Amino acid sequence: MVPRDHFNLKRAFISHLIRNYVEGDWGYKVMSVVEVILDKFGYKISYAKAWNAKQRAIGDIFGDWDASYEMLPRFMQGLKESNPGTVVQWSTTPIGNSNVHTFKRVFWAFKPCIEGFEHCRPVLTIDGTHLYGKFKGTILTAMSIDANNQIFPVAFAIVESENNESWSWFMACIRLFVTKRSGLCVISDRHAGIMNAMSEVGSGWEEPHAFHRICIRHLASNVNTRYKNVKVKNMFGSTAMQFQEKKFDIGFARLGEMDRDAQHYVADVGIEKWSICHDGGHRYGILTTNLAEAFNNVLKGARFLPITALVQCIFFRVNAYFVERREEARKRLLQGQHYSSKITHLLEENCKKGAYHKVVSFDHVGGLYQVTTRRGSRNVSRGSHLHTVDLSKRTCTCNKFQTYKYPCSHVYAVCKKMKLNASQFVEISYTTGEHLASYASKFHPLKDEAYWGHYNGPRIVCDEGKRRGKGSMEYRLQPGPVNPEVLKQQETHRSKAIWDGDDKGSLRCRSHLAMHKGFLVSDRVVDFIRESQFYFIHRVVGLKFNVDFITALVERWRPETHTFHLTVGEATVTLQDVQVLLGLRIRGDVVTGTSACNWRALIYELLGRTPGEEDLKGASLRIGWLTEHFSGLPEQANEQVLHQYVRAYLLILMATVMFPDKSGNDIQVVYLPLLRDLDAIDDFSWGSAVLATLYRNLCRSSNMKARDIGGPLILLQLWAWERITIARPIVTGPENPPLIQGPYPLGSQHQLRVDSLGRRWLSVHRRRPQGTTITTLLGYRDALDNMRPDQFVWQPYPQAIFSFLPEACYNDLGEWCVVSPMICFDIVEWHLPNRVARQFGWKQNIPEPADTEPKLHKMDKRGAHSRNWAEYHSAYLAMWFRRYQFRFIGVEDNSDMGYNDPYMVWYRDRTRRFISPTFQQAYQAPLGATAYLAHGFAEVHRTCNTEIQAMPQEVPPHYRNIMSNIRDNTSQSLEHVGYSHLLQQFHQPTQETQVEEQHEERGDGSTMQESTAEDDETLQVFRRRSRRTNTSMSPINEQGTP
Repeated sequence: MVPRDHFNLKRAFISHLIRNYVEGDWGYKVMSVVEVILDKFGYKISYAKAWNAKQRAIGDIFGDWDASYEMLPRFMQGLKESNPGTVVQWSTTPIGNSNVHTFKRVFWAFKPCIEGFEHCRPVLTIDGTHLYGKFKGTILTAMSIDANNQIFPVAFAIVESENNESWSWFMACIRLFVTKRSGLCVISDRHAGIMNAMSEVGSGWEEPHAFHRICIRHLASNVNTRYKNVKVKNMFGSTAMQFQEKKFDIGFARLGEMDRDAQHYVADVGIEKWSICHDGGHRYGILTTNLAEAFNNVLKGARFLPITALVQCIFFRVNAYFVERREEARKRLLQGQHYSSKITHLLEENCKKGAYHKVVSFDHVGGLYQVTTRRGSRNVSRGSHLHTVDLSKRTCTCNKFQTYKYPCSHVYAVCKKMKLNASQFVEISYTTGEHLASYASKFHPLKDEAYWGHYNGPRIVCDEGKRRGKGSMEYRLQPGPVNPEVLKQQETHRSKAIWDGDDKGSLRCRSHLAMHKGFLVSDRVVDFIRESQFYFIHRVVGLKFNVDFITALVERWRPETHTFHLTVGEATVTLQDVQVLLGLRIRGDVVTGTSACNWRALIYELLGRTPGEEDLKGASLRIGWLTEHFSGLPEQANEQVLHQYVRAYLLILMATVMFPDKSGNDIQVVYLPLLRDLDAIDDFSWGSAVLATLYRNLCRSSNMKARDIGGPLILLQLWAWERITIARPIVTGPENPPLIQGPYPLGSQHQLRVDSLGRRWLSVHRRRPQGTTITTLLGYRDALDNMRPDQFVWQPYPQAIFSFLPEACYNDLGEWCVVSPMICFDIVEWHLPNRVARQFGWKQNIPEPADTEPKLHKMDKRGAHSRNWAEYHSAYLAMWFRRYQFRFIGVEDNSDMGYNDPYMVWYRDRTRRFISPTFQQAYQAPLGATAYLAHGFAEVHRTCNTEIQAMPQEVPPHYRNIMSNIRDNTSQSLEHVGYSHLLQQFHQPTQETQVEEQHEERGDGSTMQESTAEDDETLQVFRRRSRRTNTSMSPINEQGTP
């Protein structure tokens, strides 16, 4: 057995030992440090000690990590003095009224790069990559392409992370200080920050000032990640790279045949953003962001260095590029070479191909020709293709002429036949003269530090929130979970991506509510559904979503438990919320059926019309077809026609409110057979189907790769406003009467004993509370991170409120606490009220382990066109029909739950406490006396907790009680002033023995009612489910290497 460590193997000794290794390889791996110590001394040191030793070695070689931030402004000033015209822009945060600022961002562009870019093609590729050193951060780069198809560096920035603000700032700096060229093409991935920056009105990056294009490789990777099909990914890549629209159309159609959802997904991105033939020639045939990524790889070792050493390295490496390429272009110009070496090769290849083509002139004066391709000497093409060349317009139907801006083989064929000089059709940016002009401006050596001018700016210090390793805020404020026994999917959860700096921004909410605009609902149709539960849905149409708030909630949704993990405990949308807010029944038959049906015939039978080929594909019916043909109702319509219009409107309500998917504009007509008998539509449990659909969409959207969300988001929005007081709107009447008083107890638009409770939140009678400042995703995210117990309403539906609601909103209360699967065709999701007992006025104990069957989350209708879902889910249907036997019943307890309650102690070890990384948090706790006292209270809490745990049994009980009261009072006080996160610094994981004891103490009255019937296989499965639930300049040479 290898000894784990030795007392004398200290960080200073190890850093001295590995100094030569690190000096030769800035990216020297930490595990290599571990192996060196093991080989030399026979001891295996920890990864943390090896990492810290490496950081110390880098600091010894290149300067102290912290002091490097103070050195950077002086270095930048020295750089600008030696190289006038270099642009440097800062973004810092002042600390109080002092002359000390915290570093946030720095942007710079060298003068030679700014001047040289004017001679490059009007293309920028932008990308970001992480820094690996002692401080977290991201370096953003903007690269162009020179006349020789090589990387041309344009601008750089070091920022806190890739987010909306940093990307907008970077792009604004480029537009203001680097280039004002119009018609620039910017190629990037689909990071939300880039998308927002490029579309920001007045930024100078919106069309026609600039054109945003997407990296095809990144988008293909997104397709593969989303749809798990390499063939679909390859088909998309092949389609995107087609130069001719005819070939594009064939490939795009094949993509739709392989996966229609994937086709819709890439179409929603915008075909012109990724298709070469639809690009308009803006991207010059550049398919990917490889230019920026290649330079990032060049900097890979430098990304391990302190910040000033990193900038110095970039300076020397860019200068090396200029010296080498300037000499290369100068030699070619002296040799009489008109074009760069790589372009010359491409032109020669096209000229050789053109020698085999046949040309027919149609208009010599107008420059119109037909070219027939023939097989070349290598017989690599089939030949016999016809192309039209129009020299006056500089076009060819092969589209390569327009894309690359130099002659294709067909143009060379025409020029040869007509004895024209083909070089006149080569864009000037490819010439050797422009190549030399790009690198003509020269860098100048840096002066010795002693000759730098006096720096008069603020002192820049590092952001402690970005420090890696021991002593950083993120080290003390662990986001959790400490114990991974509950949150087993954390590695793929979007909260991990956010903490790691990969924040994709707000989700795109697919609600289809816009489909209602202009759609007329006849009074006869409304009267027909008035007595059904669908009337309540009709009355809540029009609710506007708070997309940022919904996204912040999704970040706290856990598929493992079907609950939101808030700071105050677990909470979720239950069957109670569905019925009270939307008026949908819980009791009834399962919403299910078969996918095998002649849907066109059924639609004609029940709707009286036949959709066109483009309107119905499989079981997906275009919502627009419904709104076009069933808006309004003919005045003389008979009862049969009325029924058809009623069914059409019910489908629209399902597509836009109850079961909206992410297709864009379709409704699955599998629900139509359930509407055959309109007198029996209330026999189904639409409430459980809607909640199952919401759970499924929350589970999928909580994955770090998700970009959008569908499902009944109206329900989620209503639930959030009822229970979470953060930025909750105020319900008002015409004269703003208070709730539960006067003629409008639930708002002016709510009809007493007619509408469900959700109706009161419609935008026509709600307003933002005075003083509310939370309007962004970061704001909502941080507010939830710092939520107080009084900001969550565990029981928002008092008994008195039911007197204002129709009976249909509460007559299934016996169903609200069932532990049961909820089913909606392919969707099966578990309802687990035992994890949120406080929502029903009961005491919350440590819940049994939950199993939500993650395999169910991957199931959908794709590839199951003939499946009978009722048979496929027969075991779950049996559980649903026996749900009464498994109702959760708890012990009534309406008291507030303390910080040290056994459940909260257990829960804090197993939850994700923080979503925002601390250095990104917009929320800042107040400074001064309050903070000083809060830290003192936290120390008192820690001391009391330690003393209580160490007390021997013979200590008098009253002494233990005194210490417990002090501990509880300090925790409550810290929660009240928003400093409960200080307790997290000292929180120790609960011992497993304590957990076991808490589980044994569940004999407190809470029970799971079980049937006395015989234990058949279904009941056994059901029972198992219910129970689980420093400052010297860096020694870098002129090549940018050690």
